[in-house]
Amino acid sequence: MEEPTTLMRSRPNSRPLPDRTASGQLPSLDGAVRRCRCDEQFLTALGEIYARADAEIGALGAECLGGGSCCRFDLTAHRLYLSCGELAYLTAQTPPSGQRIPTRRCPYQVGPRCSARGRRPLGCRAYFCDKKSRNRRSEIYEQYHGEIRALHRAHGLDYLYVELTAGVQQMFGRPCREHFGIDKIGVAK
Repeated sequence: MEEPTTLMRSRPNSRPLPDRTASGQLPSLDGAVRRCRCDEQFLTALGEIYARADAEIGALGAECLGGGSCCRFDLTAHRLYLSCGELAYLTAQTPPSGQRIPTRRCPYQVGPRCSARGRRPLGCRAYFCDKKSRNRRSEIYEQYHGEIRALHRAHGLDYLYVELTAGVQQMFGRPCREHFGIDKIGVAK
């Protein structure tokens, strides 16, 4: 039986394909994020999607037992993907000052805690180390990720699905190293 897809991935073939421009090219990540950031109605609607997802996931009683270990992608063999709209929402808050943007670790993690908890992407909201209700959380993730993708389309915004650390590195001017099969703009191949 095929395991439901989740945002924390270890299988590269389970990622949705990014939308392409009319010419068949991928839009630039910087441009896609900038357009999302400029659309206040989009950002408000994304926040509402997050609130609904949080309520549904919270009702499952999931608990954080790992003390932030899920944010250390290099140790857990996870990859966190998010849409360019989610990247726009997240990167409206810069990572903690004075901190180098790490490769394969969440730059918003400070000790065991998230410094961008209110802006964290859907994958962070739906992922918990405990096994309780894992399948239901995956279903919830897929449902709300579908809403996020539809939100991009409804607002006429490009949809790109990018690896978190590569996307944040690009948004804050850090060169992106090739890791986890990510190309130079952080778009999932």
